[in-house]
Amino acid sequence: MFMFLQKISTRILLRFSLLLAGLLSYPAVFAAPTLIQTIDNALTAKCLNANRTAVNIVSLTTGRTVYSRNPQSPLLPASIMKLVTTAAALHYLGPEYRYKTKVLQTGRRLSDTLQGDLILMGGGDSKLLHTDLWQIAQDLKASGLNFVEGRLIADVSLFDGYDRAPTWDVERSQRPFDAKIGALSLDLNTVAVKLRPADKVGDPLNVWLEPAPAYMHIENRSTTAAKGNGTAGVRRIDDAQGVRIVVTGNLPQGDYERTVFVNVDDPSRYTIESFRTYLVKAGITVRGNTEITTVSPANARVIYEHESPPISLIIKEMNTYSSNFMAEQFIKTIAAEKVGKPATHLNGLKQVADFLQTHGINTQGVMLADGSGLSKQNQITARMMTDLLTAMHNRFDIGPDFVTSMRVMGAFGLHSNRFKNSAARAQVRAKTGTLNGVSTLAGYVPSNSGRNLYAYTILLNDNRCGYKGADDVEDQIVNALFTQGDDSALINANAQAAATP
Repeated sequence: MFMFLQKISTRILLRFSLLLAGLLSYPAVFAAPTLIQTIDNALTAKCLNANRTAVNIVSLTTGRTVYSRNPQSPLLPASIMKLVTTAAALHYLGPEYRYKTKVLQTGRRLSDTLQGDLILMGGGDSKLLHTDLWQIAQDLKASGLNFVEGRLIADVSLFDGYDRAPTWDVERSQRPFDAKIGALSLDLNTVAVKLRPADKVGDPLNVWLEPAPAYMHIENRSTTAAKGNGTAGVRRIDDAQGVRIVVTGNLPQGDYERTVFVNVDDPSRYTIESFRTYLVKAGITVRGNTEITTVSPANARVIYEHESPPISLIIKEMNTYSSNFMAEQFIKTIAAEKVGKPATHLNGLKQVADFLQTHGINTQGVMLADGSGLSKQNQITARMMTDLLTAMHNRFDIGPDFVTSMRVMGAFGLHSNRFKNSAARAQVRAKTGTLNGVSTLAGYVPSNSGRNLYAYTILLNDNRCGYKGADDVEDQIVNALFTQGDDSALINANAQAAATP
């Protein structure tokens, strides 16, 4: 009896052992997906166009490509093109480069009177503010200047006459992102229209401009409403009588003050007329007319120089707000510094192309049409962008400034809500890009352990995902790099092959 039970027990144990061995022989059934599988799954979204989707990811720790899909396909970059401009600006100009706006005079100064012209010379400064012009005017007044017998001249000779990238559409909106460029620019070439409800229902809104040059006039057709969400709108009308800022609609009584930014049609005129306004306010009378010239006046000498913040700070602002205006100003500034004036987009973009090539960046299929990514003639590849990210990571002199120019995603900073509920919160450095049907993302992210650091580029062209849907795809990929990034030993053989020239 005992032997019979023992045989039964032995058989049961044997079967259990075989069953356990069988289970252990199929770990993939129960294992979590690998990093590559997670990325593959994210890219199965039905809203994506498989032939117009590209991803390239490089481990900066090992130098190996860990994931690659269509890495050499030329696609629209949208605003991640600004990373190319950022890198080129840092390379050619240096992090401590500062724009210079100069005040010059012709003739001679007798006591409190300048017997000659007063000249404001543009240096391409994308950060010149109306408060800077006011400070310049005050400083000139403090020097004892009360009268200018000659003209007030805007010298815009540094840049050529194009007020936009040549590949942009001629038709322009009045929104700030569509602002024109120029050697002499002010307040990002936008005017701030301030709106505040009146104390009494039915009265017009209180409206004023900052700055308020004399040639701009307010046409106030607005009212103060008893309640509601407000329908106030602003548009600019340029005609023979000057520039009219037309305000329509309403704001509810007791509502907060609002600011609407409208771009300006003539940046040079806007800047020099605003300067005249501040000279008058400071107590300096200019008796001559206002003129704009593309030829620097002979025998003029510098009497004042205003410097911008270093471009290490300007590029941070450019990439945070994705300023097209700042990016295009950089392209022409590079041209001015490396080739000479008048600076052109063509010369600036040639310098950018040279920068990419000298850094060994694969530019096959790449077309540079502007510095901002707004042009639909731009073409980059995912590999080109990760090559750039890798090269900049290895540049100790300018690499840190390049990295810090990108937003820290999810860190509750400005425009950083993405990834705020993610495990990768505050770990992701990224530049976003968006056009109709186009969503792009590029930057850096570490693995959770910190043992690996990745450079990634995601290009989703001709997608039907909408803004949020496209963001979700990109976020899944970047989150996987953070949470599963120590899976990097599982190198995709196809990725390795694609990375080989």
